[in-house]
Amino acid sequence: MNTSNPSESLVWIDPLTGCQNHLSLSRFLAEEYKSGFGRPVSLVSIDINYFAQLNASAGRKKGDAVLRWMVLVLLEETQAPVFRLGGDEFVVMLSDEHVHNERLARAVFDRLNVEAGQFGVQPPVAAVTVIHYDGSEPFAPAEIFLHLTVSIFETKANRQQSFRVIHAREINLTQISANSETSVLYWMSNMMLERMTTLGRMLEEAQTLATTDPVTGLPNLRAAQNQLTSLLREAAQNFQSLGILMIDGDDLREYNKISYAAGDEMLRALAETLRSSLRPGDFLARWRVGDEFLILLPETNLQQAAQIGRRLCQHVERSSQAWLLPVTISIGAAAYPETGLREAELLDQAETANARAKRLGKNRVELAPISGSETQAILHGS
Repeated sequence: MNTSNPSESLVWIDPLTGCQNHLSLSRFLAEEYKSGFGRPVSLVSIDINYFAQLNASAGRKKGDAVLRWMVLVLLEETQAPVFRLGGDEFVVMLSDEHVHNERLARAVFDRLNVEAGQFGVQPPVAAVTVIHYDGSEPFAPAEIFLHLTVSIFETKANRQQSFRVIHAREINLTQISANSETSVLYWMSNMMLERMTTLGRMLEEAQTLATTDPVTGLPNLRAAQNQLTSLLREAAQNFQSLGILMIDGDDLREYNKISYAAGDEMLRALAETLRSSLRPGDFLARWRVGDEFLILLPETNLQQAAQIGRRLCQHVERSSQAWLLPVTISIGAAAYPETGLREAELLDQAETANARAKRLGKNRVELAPISGSETQAILHGS
């Protein structure tokens, strides 16, 4: 989904976790699957067990940390779109063969339970339901939401089976009844009220969290997108260059293997190390929710951006020797107008160059190609 418009992001993106929200999934289904899924897909529903009790006993800050951890696991294990439907409910859209999708969902379930001790919660951490759609039946978006609601209700009702796989055609929506407090309809009504309340709180939080990353204190993705729009406009008007550095940590998951608290502390240290190496007019932001950072360099061409990137690599490598585990970074560089003219194009180029830097050995800077020229590379330390 395109979230390049920062004001749109406030509506469609969850400000706490950075993943897409309930409205985003609704729009996705309405726009792209108006008559049901036209190809085999699987929806994975994840609902955290006893989340209200966790917030009550350990505090909301602890609960928020669990939610961010949940999204990190989902993104890393599935590499697929993640939607936060409500307070503690997530959906992942998997578009591969059902067997493969099932394997990914099981990997998520197992990893959550293995890492649960870091947050003082007992496994099973969540109820996980995999719903398979074979693409042959025209399910409407409303039916799909009912599938999600009914399936997670049934999974949570059976405490002995926290991981369940079903096919959409097996879900009997005619069984929904309002005859008792334990009925699906009763539970669904309460769930929708909770989601509306949560959405209101999320939109309120968006007003305060719209520009700040909660872990590092840096400007976040939305702030970076705003700043990029502004700086590109200024560069075009004044016939100036604008350098872009996309930074990704190398093997920083080793910190999360120690604990997610250690991972957050490392991100704060990395952010401060990067910030201390920049010039007064440069702009540093955390990009998305992992270990990515974005730097905007006004009046800086591609070669100058590469020099700055090389200096950052060296500074991080040197400074991190005093940390719990030494780390390095990989950087992709692009620049206006040398490699592109539009925001999306420049970000795409920087991310592609970053991926190439990771692939070619890490701890280095790779450049986006200048239009009409061969791809260039600057090796760290050269």
